[in-house]
Amino acid sequence: MAAMRTALAASCLLTLLALAYLSASLLVLQPPRANFTAWFALASVLAALTVLTLTALRPAAQVMWLRPAAVAGAGILAAIAVWRIHETLTSPHFEGYNLLLAFILVVQSALTLAAFFRPRSVKTA
Repeated sequence: MAAMRTALAASCLLTLLALAYLSASLLVLQPPRANFTAWFALASVLAALTVLTLTALRPAAQVMWLRPAAVAGAGILAAIAVWRIHETLTSPHFEGYNLLLAFILVVQSALTLAAFFRPRSVKTA
């Protein structure tokens, strides 16, 4: 379990680094087709969900709603990842960084679900 939590923390840090790098490159390069408003809104959501997951990983995080919120955030991250993969693969302009970020989000979502999701035991009659 400790190794999974370490991998999740590393994945979260990688996500934050990727968001910072892509945001900085967007500001520096100023590509003509860039939608700054959409990117920074999406980057803000991704960063907030990632920070939520990192906060839930802390041993002192005993707030009742924090871990279920991280699990819900993992679902949102997975949905965004699927959306970005679909958009990247069907677009005439291939964005490799977009595909890599989506892959990181899929890994982070899976690790978050594995670390925090505890299914309730099912009682049979």
